[in-house]
Amino acid sequence: MYLKFAFKPVSIALAATIFITGCTSTTLIQSTPSGADVYIDNQKMGVTPYTYSDQKIVGSSTPILLKKAGYKDLNVMLQRTEQADVGAIIGGCLVLVPFLWVCDYNPMHNYSLESGTNDQNQSQPAAITPQNNAANSAAPAAAKPAGDQSAELTKLKTLSDESAITADEYSLLKGKVLDNTYDYSNSPADQLIKLKSWLDQKLVTADEYKAKKNKIIYGN
Repeated sequence: MYLKFAFKPVSIALAATIFITGCTSTTLIQSTPSGADVYIDNQKMGVTPYTYSDQKIVGSSTPILLKKAGYKDLNVMLQRTEQADVGAIIGGCLVLVPFLWVCDYNPMHNYSLESGTNDQNQSQPAAITPQNNAANSAAPAAAKPAGDQSAELTKLKTLSDESAITADEYSLLKGKVLDNTYDYSNSPADQLIKLKSWLDQKLVTADEYKAKKNKIIYGN
């Protein structure tokens, strides 16, 4: 009889412990490149890699915004339906409430940022009329705007800071931007960012990364 009554508080305590721990789910938010600002509910929470936790119930959503200079803003949605929480399921068998937390986030989320800007107010080209058509066709191509130079230099500097390219490689590419010999139509920075993402995801080996990087930078 004594064991029967002693077991009941132990069961309640165990259920309470499972309940408390089962409510919280944590995930590591990473970005390629890293160092992106993390906004949740329009409030800056930190920079990637960033550890996020909450006690929301299963099926809930959390909108997250990633921002980094030289890259387009990325809106993502965390769904608390990604994997089962064994502890909460066990707790739910003892106390029904934990079934509200039977799903957790995956331990890690890695997002690739796309290079570019978020400027939606690009000026529209002037309409071509019969009167100015000949003049327009004879005019030389317009030079790249300064904004393109700034964006490319930002991307190259980020690659250098993350040791994706060496200081010499950074100086070489920066010189091409400043000398107006940089190939914007086939941006080396964009190619290197994509290549670095493949390396981080182990889609290419270190040797393959180095060989492809040399081809992008030096053309060999």
